[in-house]
Amino acid sequence: MQQNITEMDKLDWGLTFIIGLGFFTTGITWALYNSYVPIFLRNIIEGDAFWYAILGAWINTFIGIVMILDNIAAITLQPWIGAKSDNTWTRFGRRMPYILVGIPIAAFFFSFIPVIKNLALLILIIMIFNIAMALYRAPVVALMPDLIPSKFRSKANGVINFMGGIGAVYAFLIGSYLYEIYGAFIAFLVTSIIMIVALIVLFLYVKEPEQPFEVEERVGIIEAFKEVLIDDDKSALFMLLAIMFWFFAYNIIETWFTTYGVLILGVSEAQASRALTGFALMFILFAIPAGFIATKIGRRRTIIFGLIGIIIMLILAAPIRNLWIIALLLTIAGVFWAMININSIVIVWEIGGKEKLGAYTGLYYFFSSIAAIFGPLIAGSIFDLVGFTIMFWLSVIYLIVALACMFFVKSGEVHE
Repeated sequence: MQQNITEMDKLDWGLTFIIGLGFFTTGITWALYNSYVPIFLRNIIEGDAFWYAILGAWINTFIGIVMILDNIAAITLQPWIGAKSDNTWTRFGRRMPYILVGIPIAAFFFSFIPVIKNLALLILIIMIFNIAMALYRAPVVALMPDLIPSKFRSKANGVINFMGGIGAVYAFLIGSYLYEIYGAFIAFLVTSIIMIVALIVLFLYVKEPEQPFEVEERVGIIEAFKEVLIDDDKSALFMLLAIMFWFFAYNIIETWFTTYGVLILGVSEAQASRALTGFALMFILFAIPAGFIATKIGRRRTIIFGLIGIIIMLILAAPIRNLWIIALLLTIAGVFWAMININSIVIVWEIGGKEKLGAYTGLYYFFSSIAAIFGPLIAGSIFDLVGFTIMFWLSVIYLIVALACMFFVKSGEVHE
């Protein structure tokens, strides 16, 4: 199914969808993980007199710290591995070796998360799972721009995120029903099996060239970061900062919404998780159109419009205490999130250039992982001090800062 990138005069939709299976494995796991791991941790602590005596007063802060631990691997390994994969040449390609190792390890340890009842052991399993995810995430994302020309990447990234969104909808909808009917272990085990099946299809049908182009300049992650800082055009820097701030906002809701639903809205864990289905579904449905919109009006304008839209939706949701009205507003917000998320990494790739796709993908995940690390910690501490009622307002503040950053991004549009 592979087509030479220099010969591609139109987007190869079939190839793009199959490439998207790699990102699908991340969508299916992270949505389930972020919905239920905070609950698993809370149940272990509250059910153990020893741990509750130590952590009970700061339980949300501790959960936030654990959710930071699961991203430490991402912020330390992903940028380095992304840059490393730029210079990895094998008969399987340069990205595929990392994918072939990372997905099976991640799937294996993911299946154990819900059955571990020892707090220390659970944290260890979480860390191994996240190291494995970090091993392949940047390479699997960089695989698409390796094989798809610049002018088609917004559309192709819409397809890639469409696949990731399908994974999230599965987790929020089917995964929650599996959780309710058959228990957490089955929900996580079925997800692990799906990851392996996706890997097999990806490996069989996507064949990377051993060396897709002549590399004129090999850039490591440190050099790429220095380049961003010293460049006279600060577009890359402000783009990365915008990414960091809107992922602060996103991670607050993704990590804490299930708990918010239980404690503030008075609904069950599964009901709260299912309320996010609409957000993920609209992200899926609008992922590909968001790429077309960016091709027509520009990536930067599309992102700015998306930020304004999602800010309005969260402001409307903040005072409401009805789960399904909030779910409706979050469903609409999913449209705007597609406009933002589909086009952001494409701008980063465009600024970095084809020789540094892995390195700049690593920078993208470095800044988004900063949000994943500090977002749950900061939010958990704030919630311990003032309560969960400010969850949406906290996200709005971060989104406004991200919007301000976007006005300093001047490059990264479609390149023919």
